[in-house]
Amino acid sequence: MECEICGKETNKIFITEIEGTVLRLCEECSRGGRILNIIEGGKKIKESLKPKIDFDDEEYDLVENYGEIITEARNKMNLSIEDLAKKIGEKESLLRKIEKEEIRPSDKVIDKLERLLKIKLREKIEAKPKKEKKEEDIKLRIADVVKIRD
Repeated sequence: MECEICGKETNKIFITEIEGTVLRLCEECSRGGRILNIIEGGKKIKESLKPKIDFDDEEYDLVENYGEIITEARNKMNLSIEDLAKKIGEKESLLRKIEKEEIRPSDKVIDKLERLLKIKLREKIEAKPKKEKKEEDIKLRIADVVKIRD
């Protein structure tokens, strides 16, 4: 199957919602949206896929300097990366990459780090008030230019 954004041929397609439009995307392109389902080899994969981090109908996102916050908290508790990895049941290499902000931690890892290090790694996303759009303010979205094939 083919990704509807980059055109890459892939055996694993992510049914993803981006800006209100549902697209069939490769794994890389799907990172910009909310994954609704996964199709691999023409068959749906049953997984519980949830959007971002949603608590009581409020959206949260990872703070910008999460790596620095984790490193400081770990150092305050006099923990090495190895010790921290053992305590939360994750690989040292994963924690190193998270601290360097090379990868974004999963919700599960964020929960473990917040609990053990007594830190907050998520911030509430504030809804911005809608303003009236002028004709010159209207920007094209991917849904405006993409034609979905059947």
